[in-house]
Amino acid sequence: MDLFSKFKKKKAVEDTDEGEYLLDENTPFNVREAFNTLRTNVVFGMAPSGGKSLLITSANQSEGKSTTSVNLGVVLAQNGAKVLLIDADMRKPKLHKFFNVDYTKGLSRFLIGQGTLNDSLYRTPIKGLDLMTAGIIPPNPSELLGSNRMKVFIEKAQEYYDYVIIDTPPINVVTDATVLSESVSAVLVVVHYGSTTRDDFQKAKNQLKISGANVIGFAIIGVRSEHKGYYKKYYKSYSSYGYGHRPEETADQTEKAKPADD
Repeated sequence: MDLFSKFKKKKAVEDTDEGEYLLDENTPFNVREAFNTLRTNVVFGMAPSGGKSLLITSANQSEGKSTTSVNLGVVLAQNGAKVLLIDADMRKPKLHKFFNVDYTKGLSRFLIGQGTLNDSLYRTPIKGLDLMTAGIIPPNPSELLGSNRMKVFIEKAQEYYDYVIIDTPPINVVTDATVLSESVSAVLVVVHYGSTTRDDFQKAKNQLKISGANVIGFAIIGVRSEHKGYYKKYYKSYSSYGYGHRPEETADQTEKAKPADD
């Protein structure tokens, strides 16, 4: 069955939440180029396996993984790829804020059989970029993400999209990313300069190693830009990617919802 052939995608409104950082024509050149560099490295990093699904996580909360997920999706789509962005952080969903859409009809409802793709998928203002929101917050996110239905969904999505980018909760906080890493082609770890410690990163790396995840590298963010104004607090560069540069060198309940039958 083709899960994607018949759904009618809803168009997301174009206004973004003021607290979320979405690349546009007003973004400083160095920031756009940094994301373009990340895109190039991710494409080459995933090429050997031939996979299309990328899980993005971080060691701890508030380290920039959601902004990384969204804007990586943006630059991939701008380069001509068909991209699905999935908010798999069903504990603290955030991706809907970038596009100002309702998150409640999304992934969690789809996985328990209470929602359809038509309900869950939005067409963003970025050509080629679709969004699946997180859905209602369930009591058992890890169980849903580790379900066979989720695995099949990712497999089907890779048949329809060139890339599937999945934003997940911090790996040192909950097990969601570890569970889901078994169903994706590759993993990218976001490291926040000046915030992520050596122990934080090592713990995250060990968790992914135990799960057998294909970690293709990491992206360092949070380096302050010399540009004045709004973008100063965001990212100077995502070009530090891969295993060539170590982050430790730069920064010292209700009844459980059950997955629907496949």
